[in-house]
Amino acid sequence: MGAAQIQKRIQAGLKRAQNKTGSPTSDKVYLVNKVTTAGTPLAPGTTTNTNIELTNAIFIDYDAKHFDINILAGDRRLICDNVTIVKQGDEIVQGSLTYYVVSIAIIAPTSDVLAYMPQLRLK
Repeated sequence: MGAAQIQKRIQAGLKRAQNKTGSPTSDKVYLVNKVTTAGTPLAPGTTTNTNIELTNAIFIDYDAKHFDINILAGDRRLICDNVTIVKQGDEIVQGSLTYYVVSIAIIAPTSDVLAYMPQLRLK
């Protein structure tokens, strides 16, 4: 089985999980893409935010036994497919909640990324 087939199976599995646990009125999950135009010290650049929907993404809460100096109470893990690249420091929005990516686990047994699993913290 090739990477493309595994990626499609992961996307389908996340979509099924989303359909079983969510509802049509559930808040969608977005990655906030920030683009800053060049500026000067006297006239800083302008930042434009664009929300990119993470269509195949589900949240998972950490068990209390995992809390330590790196994982705090309230942190969540997001599992999303490989369609949109998620990086450390990115912002994730769901409804009125804004999270930032503390760390990221990239599931890539080869050079082909299968999924992203960022650790999120409320902003």
